[in-house]
Amino acid sequence: MRFIADGMLGKLARWLRLAGHDVAYIGDFRVPAGEQDTTLISRALGEERVLLTCDIALHRRARRAGVRSAFVESSDVVGQLVEVSKRCGRKISVQPENSRCPMCNGSLELAGKEEIKGKVPATVLRVQREFWRCVRCGKLYWRGKHWKTILEMASRYYRMVR
Repeated sequence: MRFIADGMLGKLARWLRLAGHDVAYIGDFRVPAGEQDTTLISRALGEERVLLTCDIALHRRARRAGVRSAFVESSDVVGQLVEVSKRCGRKISVQPENSRCPMCNGSLELAGKEEIKGKVPATVLRVQREFWRCVRCGKLYWRGKHWKTILEMASRYYRMVR
């Protein structure tokens, strides 16, 4: 799915990107504070994105403008994922093969060990088998220690959506 998230939902935007969703995030744009709501609504309409917001006034304004919008009430990212999942009628799953870059929203592609040699610590290169590179920003990813945290958060999410 394609989303656009308001400034209070940066963490949710990163998690949805990890789950493979195309998420534009207002924090990635250079928009003056007074113009953010208008920008979110116009981009949501023009790019056919679902607006994710924790601002009820923005949610209502967007709905009146014909934007598909989801009002996100939870302050916890797992709760937010559950809300988005239920409102969109789809489970959200994090698989690196399908992920997007959590930093810039670029697509990830498999990267061979020879391509990334010297760009990651030698121990990581020796221990890990698979690597992904963002086609937009070049950031490299692998299933390191942080992957355990991702799996734990995903496990909490799956328990909540059942």
